[in-house]
This record gives sequence, structure tokens and C-alpha cells, in this order.
Amino acid sequence: MKKIHSITALLLAAVCIFGAAACNSSDNDESSSETVSEETSAEESSQSSKVSKEESSKQKETSKKESSKEEGSQIVDSSREILSDFTSLLASNKETVGWIDVPNTPIDYVVLKAEDDIIDMAYQKDPYYLYKDFYGNYERNGSIFMDYRSELGGKNMILHGHSGGYISMFTGLLNYKDLSFYKSAPVLTFNTLYEKNKWKVISVMRMDVSSSDSDSFRYLRGSFGSDYDFLEYVYQVRMRSIIDCPVTVNENDQIITLSTCDYLSFGDYRLVVVARKVREGEKSSVNVASAKDSANPLYPDSWYYYMGGSRPEVTSFQDALNKKKISWYDGKKKWTAKDDENLKKLLQDYKNKAEKRIRDSYKETDYTPAQINDINEVIDIYLPYVPIASDIARVNDLCNQCIAIIKTFTPEKKQAEEAEKERQTKLKTARAAAIMAIEDSLNGKTFTAENKKKVNELISTYKTKINECQDVDMIPVMRDNAIARIDKLKK
Repeated sequence: MKKIHSITALLLAAVCIFGAAACNSSDNDESSSETVSEETSAEESSQSSKVSKEESSKQKETSKKESSKEEGSQIVDSSREILSDFTSLLASNKETVGWIDVPNTPIDYVVLKAEDDIIDMAYQKDPYYLYKDFYGNYERNGSIFMDYRSELGGKNMILHGHSGGYISMFTGLLNYKDLSFYKSAPVLTFNTLYEKNKWKVISVMRMDVSSSDSDSFRYLRGSFGSDYDFLEYVYQVRMRSIIDCPVTVNENDQIITLSTCDYLSFGDYRLVVVARKVREGEKSSVNVASAKDSANPLYPDSWYYYMGGSRPEVTSFQDALNKKKISWYDGKKKWTAKDDENLKKLLQDYKNKAEKRIRDSYKETDYTPAQINDINEVIDIYLPYVPIASDIARVNDLCNQCIAIIKTFTPEKKQAEEAEKERQTKLKTARAAAIMAIEDSLNGKTFTAENKKKVNELISTYKTKINECQDVDMIPVMRDNAIARIDKLKK
């Protein structure tokens, strides 16, 4: 790992932009994390990174992924049964996590998740698959990939993909800005390694991810601290939907979030489609007759500055629910103002436990003093952002990224101790074998009384030397010298 003093400023910058998601970058600067518009011709798009279902079972021998990507995956849960559909895909790329299919669009792609994205984002690198195809080759259209904040099978699985061309991965999502298209595709398919599922769209929203926008709602949330925390998030998502989707949601649901660039001249916008999993025993169809354009959706601040209009009233989930302003909730629980207070307390509890959680992730005794100083410097970079975190997911993200960076340190002290323990074991074994060999060399030999005394003294001397020797390679030399001297004293 690089010396901490050389990366401190980089980590600080990364923490400051932690909530932003990369989309398209300039062709002239592949590593840039800033996003700009790019056009893709139909001819160029024919070289898209889409892996068709027909060719997914074929190995591409001439186009291997980086060796670090072929060693295995920490993402796949080996205790769960993997669908047969993904067997060949996993054989080619261990970072395969699913397949996304959106009706009436070209979106019919494999979904990937790079294990190292959480580290790459800390150093302001692009997510691995932003400009990589399924095989790890450079591809300007990139691949569909899961956000590092999300867990496979988690409460909110976030997927990213490029837009801006004829066929540029998630370009088809932009069609959801039109009500008629939503009515034609209210349900999409996202199969994970373990389950085949349909998902009903519950929100289509526009987000400005530029740091200058004061609307601080963080839609890139993969985790929640409680049922109420989740419902508060869904409330914020539904308030921002440009389409009133006739789909209910409750605390037991699971959602996916699809995010892509939505080019506007006055902001770094994303078009975000959120959908919830079809429940067990529920029909997968949606009665879209009642779907309509939202009367007054909540937009980012930059929208109102340039486009005019007024922001709708935004309170909290329980307040809006009790004022009969929410029709989409079909859960059985009763929510009150106490739940808002409990959420604040829960957030504070997460903040209070953040440092302990980080420090419990490693043992100081495994590292050298110099390494502990470097680790403490990393922790000092992240901890100041915990008190000002706006939600539990932000605290989790800060902790997880800090822990991930700490885990890049090689525990040199522990390794040294283990190496020394192994060395001492080898020394002990070599000493015992050498002394036994010296003693066994007496078998069948006779000595005069005077030489017998000399032999005993010689053996005693060599036993002491061998037991004090710290060089395992010298012990056989001592053994052979002792035996040679003993041989000279025999009758």
C-alpha cells in the first residue's frame, strides 16, 4: 500500500464526494471520475459489451480478465444454490451477480459487481466495469454493474449503466420519462444468482448528483437501520417520482435502483428508476390505467432555479401517512411521531458506535507500530465525517470504506511472528534430529576408556552448540562434524 502521507489528500477528496455515482467519462481520460456527455454511433454501439444469452456459455480464450479477477469471488455465497442459468457466466467471470431485462428496450444484460470498487472509489478511480466489458477488456459502453454500497440480495440493490448512445447499456431507461412508455413496461426482470424475480416500478425520478446541489437526499443507499428508515427512504423516492405509479410498498419489500445519466445543461443529472420485487403469491402485472404524470414531483434545487416552479411540501413518512397524503403504503404497522424520534436516536447510536466498529475490524497486535500510525491516520480521515452523516447508510458507507482500506494493509507484525514461530519449529525439529543422529552414530562402535570419556565430552559440547544454534542450515553441518570426530576416536 502507498505511504499514507501521499494519499491523505486523495482520500479526503474521495470522502467528500462519497455520495456521487460515476456515469460517462471523456474518451480522452478514461480514469476521470467526472462525468460528461458523449454520443455513441450505431456502428460503435454494435461493439457493445452486451453478452448475449446465446454466447454466454462460450469461453473467450483470447480475451482473459485480469488475473486478480480470476482467483475467485467473495461476492458469491457458497452456501446458496446458484441458478443453472449462471453456471457458464460464473465460469467466465466470477464477478457475475445477475441479469437485467427491461421490456421494450435493448436492456438485456449480465450484471457484474467488482469486489475492489469500494477501494477504487476511495482513490477516486472509476468503478471497474464503468469502461470494461464482461471479459475485462476496455469498452466505452462499459457494463451494467452493481454499486459497491449494495449487497447481492440486499434490501436495495443499486445498478449503474451508461446512457447517451443508440445502444449504450442503460439508455433505454430514459424512455421512462414518458408516461406511455411506463405503461408499456411497468414490470422488469432482474434475476440474481439465486432467484428469478419480477420487479414493479414504483418511481421514476431525476437526481442532481453535483456537490453544489443543496438537496442532500442520498438515493444511493444499499442499507437501512430499521423498517422505518426504509419507509422514510421510499417516501423520499415516491415524492420525487415524475410518474404516479399505482404500486404499493411496505416495510417487508425489497427494491432495486437503476441509475443512468440524464443529460441536462444545468446539472449533473441522473434518471433513476426504482422498482420493488413482486411479492410471493402476487400477480406480476400492474393495472396501469390509473397511472398518471405526477402533479408536483420533488425535483433537485437546480431544477427550480433554472426551470421555475415550487417545491411540494415534504415532511416525514409517518406525518404524510397520518395526514392521508400517502396511498401507496399497505403495511400493517401504525407509525407515529415517535418513530421519527427513534430514527434520530438510531442514527446517533450508529454514529456513536462507528469508531468501535472500525477498530474492532483489526487487531493492533498484528501490525507494526509504523503500520498502526498509518491505520490511525486513515481512521482520522474518515471519523470527522461520521458526526455530520445525514443517514444510517452514510455512516455504514464511511465505516465500510474505512475498514476496506485498513484491510489493504498487510499485517507485517503478525506475519513476522508466524514466520518466527515456524522457524522455531523447524529449529526444534532439526536440533532433535541432529542430536539423535549423533547418538545413533555410537551404535556398533567401541572406544577405549580414555576415548569414551572424550566422546561423552564431545557429544555434550555439540548438544549445547546445536541447542543454541539459531541457523537451521548450520545444524546438519554441526551434526556431520560431530559424527566425523566420533569416528576418529573409535577403536
